[in-house]
Amino acid sequence: MIPDETILTNDRLVLFGFGLFETLLITDRGPLFADLHWQRMNKGAQILGLRLPDKREWLRLIQGFIQQTLETFPYALRITLSGGSPLTRHPAQLLFHKRSIPYTHEQYTSGIQLNLLPYPRNEQSPLCSIKSTNYLENILAKEEACRQGCEEGLWLNTQGFLAEGTMSNLFFLKDGTLFTPSLSSGCLPGTRRQVILNLARSQQISVQEGLYALSDLLSSDEIFMTNSLMGIMPVRKVNASSFPVSPLGSLDSGMRCLETAYKNFVKISGYFFDT
Repeated sequence: MIPDETILTNDRLVLFGFGLFETLLITDRGPLFADLHWQRMNKGAQILGLRLPDKREWLRLIQGFIQQTLETFPYALRITLSGGSPLTRHPAQLLFHKRSIPYTHEQYTSGIQLNLLPYPRNEQSPLCSIKSTNYLENILAKEEACRQGCEEGLWLNTQGFLAEGTMSNLFFLKDGTLFTPSLSSGCLPGTRRQVILNLARSQQISVQEGLYALSDLLSSDEIFMTNSLMGIMPVRKVNASSFPVSPLGSLDSGMRCLETAYKNFVKISGYFFDT
């Protein structure tokens, strides 16, 4: 673990954006779903040919950073694995950076707006399956959504099927069934996506992963997005189409029931270790 300012100028992270990252939610109990984040980073490291510390050492470094950091909980912790510099025999490095949580109570109450992006997500790219630091496409897409007055953008893939948000996975409910684009759509295998799918099945909610058209989304009953920091975030509008967002805790809303189940699951199962 090294400070950001000491990253080597010939590291491939600096030169080419060659690396991986994970963003963990840190609470007063520790990092949330740290095990899932390590698994995804480890898979990406294998694909890129990078050496990642084993899970025990990775968690120890996180624990050390948390203990040394004077920060109000909760906050976001980004862990970056740089690409190193094979030609000069400098290994990959782990970098830690903290920031505040960007989501508000009003957004969870009223929902966010999605902007359908004008260019597609390439579902054939090898980058779809890893959380790469080569993130410029996502950033530009998010900025485009913001220019349209929306909090998040929504990608279709090159075949015209729903894929994902710029920084989140997409879910929608229709007639009691939970739908989400399959990984073949080009969406990232999100940590919260995995948790929500497993949780829904444990709640006997019908779940379908597949390739869906925009019309499927626009005819749905409820829409929500997920990522490691937002958890479950309701959507109230996709371009000009509006969707109902039930009050927090509503028992007649599939999304709100999943949200409650998710929060309860976090309390009992979300922490690999406690600080």
